[in-house]
Amino acid sequence: MDATFTLLDLGWQAYFQQQLSLDDLESNRIARICSKQDSKYELVSEFGFFTLENHSDLPNMAVGDWLVTDTEQNVLRLLEPSSVFEGIASNIDTVFLMCALNQDFNLTLIKRYLELTHNAQADAVVILTKADTCDDAAEKRAQVEKLDPLLIVETVNALDASSLRCLSPLLKKGKTIALLGAVGSGKSALINTLMQATEEGKTQRNIGDSGALKIMPSGAILLDTKGMRELQLAEFDSSSIANFADIIALEKDCRFSDCHHQGEPDCAIKGAVKANRLDEQRVADFMLLRNEDNDDDQVTKSKPQEKFYRSAQSDIRARKHSSAE
Repeated sequence: MDATFTLLDLGWQAYFQQQLSLDDLESNRIARICSKQDSKYELVSEFGFFTLENHSDLPNMAVGDWLVTDTEQNVLRLLEPSSVFEGIASNIDTVFLMCALNQDFNLTLIKRYLELTHNAQADAVVILTKADTCDDAAEKRAQVEKLDPLLIVETVNALDASSLRCLSPLLKKGKTIALLGAVGSGKSALINTLMQATEEGKTQRNIGDSGALKIMPSGAILLDTKGMRELQLAEFDSSSIANFADIIALEKDCRFSDCHHQGEPDCAIKGAVKANRLDEQRVADFMLLRNEDNDDDQVTKSKPQEKFYRSAQSDIRARKHSSAE
């Protein structure tokens, strides 16, 4: 295991430096979490690797977090993160939102990943892959660009290193990146191509045994944890629920209690769309969120869905109470 890293190698930035005291600078040490298991954390500093047993006295931490320790490797405090994917990862600078330019192109899914990344306080860049197999790449790219005039959108062939040169400004030394995207979006192909040595002697270096943090040939850091790979959009937050409370309230007026809003007779939601009382795209967004964690063999709702409906109904009641006052 290569234990020779500087703080800059590990992703240290001025944002974290500003949180240090004089004692920290003179007497303490800085470490970053490079893997997390049920019973322990693995950390890395300029002085090498060490592990911490996970116990109740430790703060809630995730891969990517920065800690201040004493010279005996005792945790003194957790530094304020620049971005947080709750319980999964911290201090990601840029998230590449991956989507293929084929039959799997899904503008609604991109919007959801974009919302998730913004809520985490990380920067988002949309990477549209498989451009070599698509005849209308420019049209689809234009659709994505309309989501946000400041959004960076790149169209690439993830298997072609020359096609990925447009990403170079985003892969600066010390910057931490992560990838989000559905199966088949080209995440693995992109990682494999980016990880190829671009210059003699510059190759990938794993930070720790798990490979959750990797230093890329460019010097950027790839944060690739199981939690990020399996991140499900069915983990709704309160803001997402509030956005669709009006649609959920309409569901009780559907003729069938198990209405899927896909053409069933007397569907209240479809009726509202037809009467221009609901935006069709919002309904499509709602359906994607509601069905994200569905399993065709399940008869009952999954736990995330049940949580979604309970929270939504609570939000509706709160709105009614507020209106009554």
